[in-house]
Amino acid sequence: MKRLLLTLLLAVMILPGCTTLKQTERATIIPADKEWALLPFVNNTETPYAAERAEAITQALLYAGGVQKVTMPPQELKEEEILPDRGTGRYRQGLEWAKKQGIRYAVSGTVTEWRYKVGLDGEPVAGMTLLLLELPEGKVLWSGSAGRSGWSRDAVSSVAQQLLQSLVDKMPIQATGGPSK
Repeated sequence: MKRLLLTLLLAVMILPGCTTLKQTERATIIPADKEWALLPFVNNTETPYAAERAEAITQALLYAGGVQKVTMPPQELKEEEILPDRGTGRYRQGLEWAKKQGIRYAVSGTVTEWRYKVGLDGEPVAGMTLLLLELPEGKVLWSGSAGRSGWSRDAVSSVAQQLLQSLVDKMPIQATGGPSK
């Protein structure tokens, strides 16, 4: 009995949190040596700048995953805007910009959760969706959605990075000179 309890306790300590991931079946393999656009994310949370944080993490993870050129659209914030919009306006502007630039592949996303749970432990939780689009028609080549919670000692950004890493790892990216992941 003690051995069983010890095994269960050890398993609970090793688990990095709870993750839920859903994705489309792998589709067309996208070459990593093409230019990709990272479109502004939509922030469907009450946390200011969650979308911008997720964008920065996603850009770094795409580079780490082998994508050689990730371009972000220029952003113009007016002085009277204290906070940017949820991202829908920035997304539309970014999509039009990417089409005008002739970029063929774009990644867009939505932040659905970025917070600490209320309670004694204050566990961090994050939720995201990512879409891999083929431009100019906007055809969805791949989509994934995931949610993750961490332990009370974790930061939301750490949980979000792990979550985004699991999504980027599932993208059908073909590294230059080798087979797909």
